[in-house]
Amino acid sequence: MFTKSLLINYAGYPESPRMLVPDNGLANLAGVLISKGHKTIILDYATVDIVEKLFPYEYKDRIENVIKRILVNLKQKLSPKQKDLDIFHKLDNEIDQLQRKKVKEIAIEISSIVKKHNIDFVGMKLWMGDGFEGSITIAKQLKKDFPTLPIFAGGPHVDWFREKILDVCNLFDVLVYGEGEEVINMLADYVLGKTNLENIPNLIYKENGKVITTPRKIIDDLNKLPLPVYDKEVYLSMGDTQKLKIIFTDESRGCPNNCSFCLHPVKSGNKWKTKSPESAVNEMERLINKYGINVFRFAGSNTPKLLAKGIAEEILKRKLKVEYTAFANSGNGVSVEDFQLMKDSGCFSLWFGIESGNQKLLDEVMNKKMKVEQLKNKINACKKTGIYVTGSIIIPAPNETEQTKQDTLNFLLETRPDSVIVDPPVLIPGTKWTINCEKYGIEILDEKEFLNQMMLYKMKIIYPPILWKALPYFKINNKTDKELVRETGLFAQTLEKNGILTQVTSDTALIAKYAGMQPMEFRDKSRKYFSTGNHREIKKIITRINENITNSATN
Repeated sequence: MFTKSLLINYAGYPESPRMLVPDNGLANLAGVLISKGHKTIILDYATVDIVEKLFPYEYKDRIENVIKRILVNLKQKLSPKQKDLDIFHKLDNEIDQLQRKKVKEIAIEISSIVKKHNIDFVGMKLWMGDGFEGSITIAKQLKKDFPTLPIFAGGPHVDWFREKILDVCNLFDVLVYGEGEEVINMLADYVLGKTNLENIPNLIYKENGKVITTPRKIIDDLNKLPLPVYDKEVYLSMGDTQKLKIIFTDESRGCPNNCSFCLHPVKSGNKWKTKSPESAVNEMERLINKYGINVFRFAGSNTPKLLAKGIAEEILKRKLKVEYTAFANSGNGVSVEDFQLMKDSGCFSLWFGIESGNQKLLDEVMNKKMKVEQLKNKINACKKTGIYVTGSIIIPAPNETEQTKQDTLNFLLETRPDSVIVDPPVLIPGTKWTINCEKYGIEILDEKEFLNQMMLYKMKIIYPPILWKALPYFKINNKTDKELVRETGLFAQTLEKNGILTQVTSDTALIAKYAGMQPMEFRDKSRKYFSTGNHREIKKIITRINENITNSATN
C-alpha cells in the first residue's frame, strides 16, 4: 500500500531573488517518500507568478514614489515626513488586504487538487509572518472541505515555536520538529494505519487536550538519505521560469559551535554530520546530468574544512564544471592553498559569520569560539584567491558599546569583505539569548505576548527598517526594536560611505553573476523590483539567470 500526499511551501510574498530558489527540504522529503513507493506532489508558491498575484501592478508607481521620498530623507539623516509615512502605511495595508484575498483563492485551488488526486495527507512547511498566516488560511480551507484529512506541519517556524503554535491554531494534526526525512515515511505509515504517533520521533501533537512531545531523533548518516527529487511532474513549479535554477545541496548538517544566538545545533545536533565527498559530488553530478543545473549552494551552516577540501578535490578529479557558494568554517588552519583549491573547483563565494570585531563580545555574548585575529587571517587568505567574501555582523549586539562597535568597524575596514550583511539582533526561541536573557542584557517584558507577536510578525525586509511594524514586548541594552534597527541601519550606512557594499549575501553575489550584473547593481534593482511588485522586470531577470545557467551547464 502507498499514500498520495501534497507537500506545500507557502512563505508569503518573495522579497528577493534568493527566495525563488527551489526548496531543498521539500525535495528531500519527496525523495524519501518516492523511495518507499509513495506518491507525492510539491506545491511551492515561492515563484515569479506569485509576485504578480500578491502585488497588484497598479500599486507599483505609487509605492515606488513614496519609498523614494522616504529614502531621500533617510540618506540626508532626516526623519521621513509624516505624510509620506501615512501614505506608505495606507498602501501597504491595502496590499496586505488584497494578499489575504489571494491566499484564500490559493487555498481553494489547493483544495481542488486534494480532491482531484484523492490526497491522503498534506505536509506544510511553516514560516514566519505572511507564510504562517497564509498557511493557516490554507489549512482552514482544507479542514473545512476535508475534515478528516491529516495535515502535518514542519519547517523553521516549528523549530522556533514548537508547541506554542498549537495555542494559536488547532488546524495541524501533528507538528514535526528537527529533521523530517525519517519521520515523513513513518507518518505515511501512520496514515495507512500501520503505526501510532507515540512511536514516531520528533512529533508534537495534542491528545485529549494534552500536548505530547515525542523524543528527538537526529539522522546519523546523511549518505543513506535518498536523493532529492526536482522532477517537474513532482515539483510542479520546476517546469518553466518560476524558480531559479540554483540548488541547495545538503553536504553537511549540525554545528559544534553552539553560538548563543543560533538554533542550528538545536535542530540538527551540536556535532557535524557530513556526507562523504564522493556522495556530495555524486548528487551534484546527478543534478547536472538530470536537470541541467550546475550552480549550487551548500546548505550546511558550517561546512567542515576537511569536507570542503574533499569535495573540491572530487570535483576537480571528475572535471565537473560547477560553481558553488558555502558558509565558511570558522575553525583553525585554513590556508591560502586550501582556499585556492576550492576556487579552482568552482567555489565562487564564501560567507563568514563575523558577528563582531570585539573579542569580549565574541567570547561572552556570541560564544563564537574563535579569535578575532584568526578570523582576520582567514578572510585575508580567502580574498587572495579571488573568492568573493561575504561577512555578516550583528549590530547592536547585546552588551554592545560605542567601543565594541568601533572595533567591529575597524575590523571591517581592515579586512574589507566584498560585502557585509548587517543584521539587528534577533531573539530566536530556544537559543541562549532567550533562555538566559538576563545574562545578555535582554528584557522580555511579556513572554507570552512576545512569542505570539513573533509568530505572526511580518518582517518586510524589502523596506527600510523605519517602516517595519514595532515589536513592543522586548528590549536589548534597554533599547526598543525601533531603536535597535535604526542603529543597525546607521552602521550599514557608515560601511557604505567607506566603500563597503552591504546586504549582498554570498549566494546573491553568485546569482548576480548569472544575471550579468555587478552585485551592487543587482541588489539595487532587485530591491526596487520586489518592493514595488514589478513582476515584469523580475521575470526578465529570472529568465536571463536561468538561460545563462543552462548555457553554462551545457557548454
